[in-house]
Amino acid sequence: MTDNFSQAAGRAEWTLADFLSTYRYWALFLASLLLAFGGQGLTTVFPLISQEAGSGVQTIAIFYLGSNAGWVIGAFLAFVVASRHGRPALIAPLVACTLAAIAVSLAPALWASPVFLFFFGLLLGAVRAVFPLAIAIFLVGGRPGRIDFGCALTLMSTTILTSAFAPVFASWLYQADQGGLSVAIAFLACLVIAAVLLLPAQPLAFDDMPRRRHRPIAPQRRSPLMVAVILTAPLVLIFLLSLGVYGFQGDGLEANGTFEIAQLLALLVLVIAIAALIYLAYWAYRIHGELAGAAPSQRLLTPLAAMLIVILVPLGLPVLLMTLGDLLNDRGRESGHGRLISIAWLAFWSFLFPPIAIALVQNAANKSYGGV
Repeated sequence: MTDNFSQAAGRAEWTLADFLSTYRYWALFLASLLLAFGGQGLTTVFPLISQEAGSGVQTIAIFYLGSNAGWVIGAFLAFVVASRHGRPALIAPLVACTLAAIAVSLAPALWASPVFLFFFGLLLGAVRAVFPLAIAIFLVGGRPGRIDFGCALTLMSTTILTSAFAPVFASWLYQADQGGLSVAIAFLACLVIAAVLLLPAQPLAFDDMPRRRHRPIAPQRRSPLMVAVILTAPLVLIFLLSLGVYGFQGDGLEANGTFEIAQLLALLVLVIAIAALIYLAYWAYRIHGELAGAAPSQRLLTPLAAMLIVILVPLGLPVLLMTLGDLLNDRGRESGHGRLISIAWLAFWSFLFPPIAIALVQNAANKSYGGV
């Protein structure tokens, strides 16, 4: 691609597949997920913990003031320190925040100390700010194309979306221990695990050469309509079976003796969902290997990595479909066939109804194979 951030000669241009094929990317992803999850959970129940410790509204506000001010420190670490010393810029605030979490775990009375809460909030804000900013800087250092950079950053942003579930778990912990010890320990565990994940990652910046990889599979044409039907049918069946289960519940299962039928329907829904997921994983595995078999490319993940990302990573499927569409269009232009797929429609269906987007990619892949 030519739409890169920098055109300095002699330097590698990282693709999304290059990013996703490294330990450091997933270490940053998981560390960001843990910190977003732990930080969101702590800040959600913090007012309750502080009130239990005897703090007033003003004291609670001091913590949030420190947390907001911490973003300034995080920005400084990201823009000034991380560009030269990536790992220390991330681990140093993690260690400082860990020590503060240990202190509040050993001395719960600190929940009512304005000075400590401001300092604790400052550290928490710095940790939550430095990661997204530093990660963006690390990614830009690899000189990716705009689509590759956007997709890599989008996957990272899913850690923030996932943290929306943190208040649920934090509230459970708070109900078990209203003194806040269990919440502080859970937050401490997130910090420690994040630091452990980052320690083996050296360097964190993506300014070196990406690893070469190629896992080809013999190309095979498939009917796009059949692919769409296979992936759509389970969704329709699951919807219909779910209505059946709901209907049995509304009729009173015990009275009518239909409890076993409802259980059977629920089991059938689970089996169909698993079958659909298996086929999706199979398709992701095959399409990446087959496109590599047609022509090697650094923009392709290995089949196993693609399969795992589709299954495990939030928004992984739409992001991979977009990158495949971009690759197929480039191959179409190189072979003289022009654009093989509309990126706008692909993006629309990738988020609205992925089976159609998958069928579009399969159709474009069939065209790209040429005489293969």
